[in-house]
Amino acid sequence: MIEIDDLSKVIALLKNYKGRVLGLLIGLFVALLVIRFGIVLALFIVISMGIGYYFGMRYDNKEDIRDIINDIFQYNK
Repeated sequence: MIEIDDLSKVIALLKNYKGRVLGLLIGLFVALLVIRFGIVLALFIVISMGIGYYFGMRYDNKEDIRDIINDIFQYNK
């Protein structure tokens, strides 16, 4: 049986090393994508996820969709 003290130690460890844990999980996810779909499709999925994350982050920051589109497709004279 897992005790509460042990669980709090695990949570503290995850908080201290959250970047490493997140990197480990992302690496595992990408590796599984490559194994399942191959390198080209896995790369496409990862790039698509990155683009989705970028738009989601901008949306979370309460930016207007027109501002996001204007930033991407800037008109230069």
